[in-house]
Amino acid sequence: MKITRRTDYAIHLLADLSRQPEKPQGLRNLADKHKVTYAFARTVQQGLLKASLIKTSRGINGGIVLAKPLDQITLLEVFEGAQDPLEVTFENKGSSWCSCEGDTCFTDDLWLSSKKVLRDHFATITLGDLIDSH
Repeated sequence: MKITRRTDYAIHLLADLSRQPEKPQGLRNLADKHKVTYAFARTVQQGLLKASLIKTSRGINGGIVLAKPLDQITLLEVFEGAQDPLEVTFENKGSSWCSCEGDTCFTDDLWLSSKKVLRDHFATITLGDLIDSH
């Protein structure tokens, strides 16, 4: 499993939005602040929007705002909004590197239990908790 740069950036983007929760912020300004390309920031924005973690508005006063307070946004929601669901992240069926025969692999139970532990852990941590701890 890999925590991608998209997830890390998504956490930082949401933290920035929380500093002025009522004021829409421009994506280009946020991208510049974190030294990422606008295209990369747009990809992350689309995932967060689809996950209902942010809202966008157009126009001269438009931009991005949080869809809900940080203490109601879990790390699991951010992870799955920025990357893929954990089920996809831990998927290994049909991988070319696995030499197991049939529908099961001896590692299936390991990845299933790991996914459950990580899902449960990420679901208990809010971004509010994460930011307050630093």
